[in-house]
Amino acid sequence: MGDDFRYQDAHQYFMSSGSLIDYYNENIGKLANIELIWSTPSIYVDAVNAEALTWTTKYDDMFPYADNDLSYWTGFFSSRANDKEYIRRVERTLMASNKMFALNSLNQDLVDSTDLPEVF
Repeated sequence: MGDDFRYQDAHQYFMSSGSLIDYYNENIGKLANIELIWSTPSIYVDAVNAEALTWTTKYDDMFPYADNDLSYWTGFFSSRANDKEYIRRVERTLMASNKMFALNSLNQDLVDSTDLPEVF
């Protein structure tokens, strides 16, 4: 459903989608006990909230997004060039510090705490 230019003819899109929804509800939905409806963001959010789901927190890479080793989508969600560069730099620093923290945490049993310098 949709590509970059799918929604240029909104009338055609909604007529086609409406036909698909009607066909599904009349032929498949009754058997599956599922009804497709037109919705709004608030209807969707209310339905998700009614499920009382719990969500995990994502701690690893967020930006820049990459779908393979050589394709970075740094500008896909933002048109601000300065922000994109800032995000790339900060993300590298964050990931490096996360790795250093993890390595240090793993090695704490190996280090004699009396040999560590005091941090002020």
